[in-house]
Amino acid sequence: MNHLLTQFIAWGYPAVSLVVALESLGAPLPGETVMIGLGAAAGAAHQSLVGIFIAVWAGAVIGDNIGYWIGRRYGRDIILRHGGRFGATPARLERAEGLFQRYGLFVVFAARFFVFLRQFNGIMAGALHLPWWRFLIANGLGAAAWVGFWLYASSRLSGTAIHFIDRLHVAKSVLFSLALGAAAIVVAVWLARRLLLRKAGGDGGNSPLNPVNERRIDNKTDENQ
Repeated sequence: MNHLLTQFIAWGYPAVSLVVALESLGAPLPGETVMIGLGAAAGAAHQSLVGIFIAVWAGAVIGDNIGYWIGRRYGRDIILRHGGRFGATPARLERAEGLFQRYGLFVVFAARFFVFLRQFNGIMAGALHLPWWRFLIANGLGAAAWVGFWLYASSRLSGTAIHFIDRLHVAKSVLFSLALGAAAIVVAVWLARRLLLRKAGGDGGNSPLNPVNERRIDNKTDENQ
């Protein structure tokens, strides 16, 4: 994903617009994923989202309007003929047409938030002969809402994630310091105990802490009994 984002940044905004426009015509391209990734990258780098917003919005509106005129010219037959390879089955097409006929321009506005409707929004609107200027207004507003929501959300999520990682790094450093201190205490206690045992063993061999002397004392006690 990072490599893909690097390529899009190197190619510039026209490449982003092209991918989103082609996705709007039914091509299986990751337009929304690219937009979210670019928003996260811009948020992490504290860069402006305006350029990305304009590029994605323009690609969405251009792609949908090309689809509208294709649908207006060739009707639903073009979806039935070529849409199967992109998941546009007759059953899904009928459900989508039912939504368009029932809710009209509201579907045009909200279509970009849903897979399949996002890809065939313009073509179906044209095939159903919705008035173009109404379609243009609803589609433009819907695209602005879609792009604005995901760019803002991805940029905010990126900042939150980075803040969380920074806090996690601090917590990890604190835990590591505590673990290191605990290990130092354990080692110090072990060395002190070793030192005391060695000192006890060096007192002329007469210390009761000496295991040999302990055995001798036990044997004398048994003899006296």
